[in-house]
Order: sequence, then C-alpha cells, then structure tokens
Amino acid sequence: MSGTFYVLSILTRNYLIFNSELMLCSLFFYNLGGQPFNPNHSYMPRAMLDYTKTVLQKVSFDAKLFAKELKKAVSRLLPSEIEELKIWLQYFILDKPELQPTLLLIKA
Repeated sequence: MSGTFYVLSILTRNYLIFNSELMLCSLFFYNLGGQPFNPNHSYMPRAMLDYTKTVLQKVSFDAKLFAKELKKAVSRLLPSEIEELKIWLQYFILDKPELQPTLLLIKA
C-alpha cells in the first residue's frame, strides 16, 4: 500500500508541476487583451494610442497645447485608432468646455 501511495504522490506532484508550468506559459504568451501572442503582429499601434491618451491627459490644462498634441496624434495614428481616440475624446472633454472645440480637429 505504501508503494501505491508513493507512486500516486509522484504522479500528483508531477501533475501539479505540469499544471503550474502550463499556467505560467499561458500567462507569458497571452497579452492583456486575452488574445494569443502573435510574433508577426505589431503591437506598437496600440501602444501609440495609449501613449497619445496619456499625453493628452497631461496637457489638458492648456487648450492650445492640447490641440497641438491632438493634431500630431491624428497624423500618426491608424484610421481605426483615430476612431477609437475620437470616442475616448468625446468622453474625456465632457467636463472640460475649453477643450470641446478641439473635437473638430479630429472630425476633419
């Protein structure tokens, strides 16, 4: 009986190690969006959109500077990212009336 218990404990230990390694691998190979990691895919555009949002938040105290950064962002982002930025911008400027004219820059 002790031999069976020993084999069972080894199998259980190996199973737990395998599961933890599998979990670590899946965490490593999955990005934050839950999609499988694709080495041929460029993740830079998403990073650029996130960076743009951060910059716009930081310069929102000055409408002229905000407009300047928004123009740069529109010239650098992909069309799909510009649409996403437009949606984000509509919500971001709701309580900032001085920035609302800048929405026209992104619609043009």
